[in-house]
This record gives sequence, structure tokens and C-alpha cells, in this order.
Amino acid sequence: MRLTVGQAIARFLTAQRSERDGKRQPLIGGACGIYGHGNLSGIGQGLQECGGEIPFYQPFHEQSMVHTAVGYARTKRRLSTFVCTASIGPGTANMYTGAASATVQRVPVLLLPSDHYATRRQGIVLQQLEHATNFDQSVADGLRTVSAFYDKIVRPEQLVPSLLEAMRVLVSPSETGAVTLSVCQDTQGEAGDFPEEFFEERVWPVDRRPPETVAIARAVELLLAAERPLIVSGGGVYYSEAEAELRAFAERFGIPVVETVAGRSTMPGESDMAAGALGIAGNLAANHLASRADLVLAIGTRMTDVVTCSQTLFQDPDVQFVSLNVTGRDAFKLGSHAILADARAGLEALHAAAGAKELKPRTEWLEDFSSAKSDWIELVAPTVVPAEGEIMTQAQALTIVNQAIREDSYVVAAAGSLPGDVIKLWDTRGARRTHLDFGFSCMTYEIPAGIGLALAGEQNVTVVVGDGTYLMNPSDLVVAARENVKLTVCVFNNHGYQIIRDLQTLTTGDGFNTEFRGRDNAGRMKGAYLDIDLAANAASLGAKVHSVSTAAELRAALEAADSAPGLSVIVIEVDPYKMSVATKHAFWDIAPPQTSADEKTQQLRQAYESRRDQTQRHYL
Repeated sequence: MRLTVGQAIARFLTAQRSERDGKRQPLIGGACGIYGHGNLSGIGQGLQECGGEIPFYQPFHEQSMVHTAVGYARTKRRLSTFVCTASIGPGTANMYTGAASATVQRVPVLLLPSDHYATRRQGIVLQQLEHATNFDQSVADGLRTVSAFYDKIVRPEQLVPSLLEAMRVLVSPSETGAVTLSVCQDTQGEAGDFPEEFFEERVWPVDRRPPETVAIARAVELLLAAERPLIVSGGGVYYSEAEAELRAFAERFGIPVVETVAGRSTMPGESDMAAGALGIAGNLAANHLASRADLVLAIGTRMTDVVTCSQTLFQDPDVQFVSLNVTGRDAFKLGSHAILADARAGLEALHAAAGAKELKPRTEWLEDFSSAKSDWIELVAPTVVPAEGEIMTQAQALTIVNQAIREDSYVVAAAGSLPGDVIKLWDTRGARRTHLDFGFSCMTYEIPAGIGLALAGEQNVTVVVGDGTYLMNPSDLVVAARENVKLTVCVFNNHGYQIIRDLQTLTTGDGFNTEFRGRDNAGRMKGAYLDIDLAANAASLGAKVHSVSTAAELRAALEAADSAPGLSVIVIEVDPYKMSVATKHAFWDIAPPQTSADEKTQQLRQAYESRRDQTQRHYL
């Protein structure tokens, strides 16, 4: 079959399927692209002529389209994703951040950037990178670092092996991430002869890797010997669709479950064993349990510093770790006893083996857990109730959103203080699920990811975003409005990057250059808040808009947004300086300056060094 490279790619992608547990679905569920010179007559024309079965969506920024793909793929539990294409030079470079987010979080996306001319007969061309020593290096090569798989296509003959390997990596639970095929712009339109069977339907099985019997037996021995066992549930539980198995295991054997950011809402809030999120923004009960646990069963998590509080959280001197993970570099972290397996398959095997050994709940440990949970509820309850006549705090407004949202729903958050408040405070009872990007904590992820969730079929999606992130790329609202997706975006207006200001104060004693203010008479950015009309901006981009400053107004706006079709934006005025209730045991290694003329900064450095030296440790 004689086709151009762009046509061959499109025809091939329409025929790819993934399959797990007998359920088959398109591996490529949609395409996003911004066309320019480099991909308009190659990949673009190929998708137009030969990719008709793949829905096409037009974004307004290349970074956003990758975020949309990530949101879609995560909602599909990594069994389906989008293909994204960009023009050469800045269009391709704009995909770097989205690609990094996908690879860091182990989420499949297929990227088709455009590269320089393979023939070079044109001389130096517009937007070409003239590297001093590597003449074949281009802007697209920057994607190598942030891709799980990368290949540069300079000839049509390369497509067959390269596309097959790309699909293999996309569906691999242990290797997936951003998969990049950088196609030279002249090669995209070059014709080649391809075997017809290359374009026949191909099913890529997503296997559930079974655990080794010896590894399960050792893990059960450790569970039997433990007095204070704890389960840490990560994103791998969600991707494996292992929520029911997790709950059954925890409830039968009386083991409390704490969740990572990616694993938040994998353990339903109505379970007696649900302790909520742990880590730097975790709740009091979860972090208390982690600090006392003598055995930690980590399931599907990378155990980053956000979870371990920069390796200070697990304080039992003899604590041991068991890690159930499909990825070896994750399974062996913290000196863990590793179970290399799919989360669901591993939990099923653990459940059977622990039952055979008659593993029993620990009464004293569960009493400790119950007491800590009650203390946390008692501490937080009065702080999330708005006071009459006072401006709402972010935590109070978020609680109202949580109460108003439907049971079968998603809340989306990424950067700033909002994801921290969501993991700490969100009530996940009744299938209220969270979708959080804190592995890369990428500003501008929220709205395009929310669109990705809606395109994946979710009907009740609420995005929570700060004004700082919103201002970085509000144009994503146009995509939501054009596609008529059901989406509610809550913009929390606190007039700046207030979580960074808070961290500045904690590490230096003062906040600087983080608020959206004009300049004062001395030229410093300490004047009045800028008069930014977020509501007018959102309305101009196609949204139904509500501006609120009281609890009653917020409840009414949420009700109106819920009943209205399409896109709604609610701009919420909140107190810029009142953060949610802090969490004990939470240490994040952000060091104050080692030297400073400011006495307060010196004191903060001394306190930091004292706590770091007393609590930070290697887990071997």
C-alpha cells in the first residue's frame, strides 16, 4: 500500500486496540494538534485523509493539548490515550512540559512533533537549531529527556518497527510515559510502500503480571510479625482497577489505609479503614499512623518526598517496607521487600495467603487509629465553617464545593495550595473521586485535564484552580465551550501565588514578589491589588460565569452550574492569607538560606537544620 508517512501513521493508529480482562477499546481515542509549517501538509493531511475514525480536537496551546491527553489517559486507566502533533520549533518545544508531566507520572501519550528537513537541501531553515557540534540535533531532540521512548523518523521504512515499539511502550504498565516519534517535515509527506497487514486491527494485551509465590509468602510473614501495619495506596491501585481488592484486604485484616496524592480516593471514605492522605499535605490521622507504623505495605506508589515528608515521616526505628509495584525501580525503594506484580493480582494473592495464615487485626493499633481519626475530625471541623460577615477561606469554599458536588464525580487540581487542600480535606464518600497532578505539580494542567476527563466520558467534572494558574492559560476554556463539554471551573481568587508566599515566609521570614499588586512609590510590587476581571475574561471565552464572595452565593452558583449544560466558571473571592489547618509530622525539605544578614532567616535556618538532622533518615 503506497502512502505518505503522515497517511501511514494515521491509518495505523486507527487500527490499534488495547485489551485487559477481555475488554477491548481503541488505543488512540482522539487526536489533538496545532498545525503550522512542518506538520500541516504531512501528519495533518494524513490525519485528515486517513484518520477519520479518530476524533480531532483543536487546542490553543501545545502544552495544553498534552495535558488534555494525560487527563484522558488517566481517566481511561492508561488503556487509551490521545495522539498530539505540533509544528517545528516553538510548537514542538511547547510540548516539553506536558511530555515531562506524562513521563514523570507514568501516563501514556503519543507525541508527533515535527523535525528539520531530512534532505538538508534547503539550507538553514526557519526555526532550525544550529548546534555547534551536533549538526543533526534539533529542537525536537529536547523531548528525548522527557520521553519514555523516542525515535527520529527520517525515512518511511522506519515506521514499521518504530510504530510497533511505540505502541508496546504505550500499553506497558511498567515502561509507559510520553512516547515520541519526531518526524522530519519533508519525510512526513514522502511516500513509501507499506505491507497491507501493517494496517489491520492489532490488539495489544495489557497483562496483569502475577506475583512470585516466594515474594508473597515473605510479605505475609512480615505482616504476621507486625504490630502496627499500614497500607499506602498509590496511583497504581487506580490504574489496576484494584480498589475493591484493596478495600476487601484492608477491612478483613484490619489494616488502616492511607493514600498518596495519585492514590487519593482509591479507598472510599465510608470504609472504616480509610485514613485519608498522608505526606506533606496529609491529615493528622494519616501522618500519625505513618510515624508509628512498623510495617508499611506500599502499593502502586513511587514514594516521593511528598509522601515520605522528605524521608522523615516513618519514624519507627525498625520500620520495614513491602512494596507491591509493576515497576522495579519503584518496588525496591526505601529498602523494600519487593513484590513485582500488578496491584490487583498482588492484592488477590496477598489476601489468599494472609487468610490461609489467619492474619488477625491488631486491636490496640485500631484503637490508636480511631483516636487519631477522631482528633483530626475535631481539629478540622470548626475551621471549614464560614464565619458570618467574614470572607471565606479557601478551605471553607472548597468544603462547600465538596458538599455540592455529585457523588459520581471528579475534582481536578494540580498546582498551588488547592491540591494540598483537596487531599487533606476532600470527602470521598459516595464515589467522589479526585484527579490530582502532584507528581509534576504542573500549573495549567487543571482545565485541559478536566476537558480530557469530559472527553473520556465523565459527566460530573469540577476543576478547582487558583487565579495565578488560571491567568497562565485561560484559552483552554474556548476548547471546552466549542466541544460543549459539561465542566465546572472554580477559580479561587486570592490575588497571587499565595502558597509560594507562605513558603517564603516559612523559610525566609518574609514574602516577596508573589502577589498580583501594582508598584508602590518606591517601585516595589507592594501597591494595591491589580484590578483583574477574571469573570469578564471567562465570559469572553464562552463560559457561563458566576462571581461570588459569600457561602450563600457560592452554593447558589454551584447549583446553577450543575443544572446548566456546557461550561460554567465560578470566580470565588477568598482570604489570601488564611491557609487550611496545618499537619503535624509534615516536614518538606525546602532549606532556608544558609547565610543571611536577617536575624529571622538565621533562626529559621537553625530550626530547619535541627529538625532535618533529628528526623531525616535513609531507609535501608
